[in-house]
Amino acid sequence: MKRKYCLLLLLCSMMPVVSVAETKETRSAQKHEVRIGYGDPMYETMRWKSESNKLGVPMNARQNYRYTGHIYGEYMYRINSWLGVGGQVDFGATMFDYNSYHLDDKGNQYLASSEYRYFYDVCVMPSVRFTYFHREWVNLYSGVQLGAGIHADYKGRCEVGAAFGITALGVSVGRNHWFGTAEFGGVSSLQSLTAIYLLWTKWFNVSVGYRF
Repeated sequence: MKRKYCLLLLLCSMMPVVSVAETKETRSAQKHEVRIGYGDPMYETMRWKSESNKLGVPMNARQNYRYTGHIYGEYMYRINSWLGVGGQVDFGATMFDYNSYHLDDKGNQYLASSEYRYFYDVCVMPSVRFTYFHREWVNLYSGVQLGAGIHADYKGRCEVGAAFGITALGVSVGRNHWFGTAEFGGVSSLQSLTAIYLLWTKWFNVSVGYRF
């Protein structure tokens, strides 16, 4: 929850800088758009949680989970004022400690070893965006993404499946070349119903971009 407030604060801090949006003439002249952004790892934080110690017994446990969140980049070619096509690359990693607990001669549990482990997902997705609301300083849009999802881990194992995403609502605020966005939607990646890598994660994200 704190991460969401930080993202909202970041977007609000950008608004004074980008308080005047582009005109129709500007949109026609600046066809290309690139941006980088960050999204919340909602699914990862709900699915991957630290395992508790069972005191008095030897055990292995996955603990101390950390999440990078979703770092992404996107290129968009704006065909006209309402339609754009492009592609997005999204990266997110989850790290944890694989802890092995043993018992001493008195039956007390102690940490015998700890290994750093991780896995990550890369989604490469062509995208289509529909901008349906233009005003003096704000644009509203929605979009869809569909492509491939790559799931890999610390052992070098790599699996490829499908990836898809939806931008249910996007808000773009811009001035000349620079702009900022906030989006609500989600991204999923899976190989089958039993091999689900991401499920409706990145509910909220913000980005900074440049048009030329």
